[in-house]
Amino acid sequence: MKKLQIAVIGSAGNEEYPFRKPAQAMFAAAEKIGRLLAENNCIVINGGKGGVMEAVCRGAKSADGLTVAEVAGDGRLTSNDYVDIEVVTTDVGFRGPSSLIGMSDAVISLGGGAGTLQEIAVAYRMKKPIIFLMGYGGWTDRIEEDYLDERNLVKIVRTSSEEDAVKYALKNSKVALAAIRSRLQLTDKDDRITTL
Repeated sequence: MKKLQIAVIGSAGNEEYPFRKPAQAMFAAAEKIGRLLAENNCIVINGGKGGVMEAVCRGAKSADGLTVAEVAGDGRLTSNDYVDIEVVTTDVGFRGPSSLIGMSDAVISLGGGAGTLQEIAVAYRMKKPIIFLMGYGGWTDRIEEDYLDERNLVKIVRTSSEEDAVKYALKNSKVALAAIRSRLQLTDKDDRITTL
């Protein structure tokens, strides 16, 4: 049975923002999300860097979870210490977030700079469930509309609770996967995706 794959995106750490004081409260929230996802038998997907990405992986590993990171260029062995699997995209320069988002069933965002904004836009265009954990600044807090554009592709869910962010991600992933199963005309016998 396949597990749900939930992306957690957000602010990188000092490797990209050496001039900024680390946001310990945001990193603690990300770590809790990682632990909760692992406790719910989900695979945690992320960008493999520091900051939110390292914190969510650390949380997942504390509950014996599996972590996967999309890394750019010839990026083997470049991710944080809590990543189990590195998916090397071979992108150079500005990495494209489509692999990370494409392999995810839902996206939880907190904080975030330009890379997070890119990932949010790709998730929206791919109609992935998007959950914003509010209160940590960045693009997650700056985007005020429920939809990114007039197409109304997917409504952004907002919460200030780590538990609710995970609950919404699980629920909305199941709904999205049910739609895929229906579109592909899969029967219960064909379904290999774990339903929680």
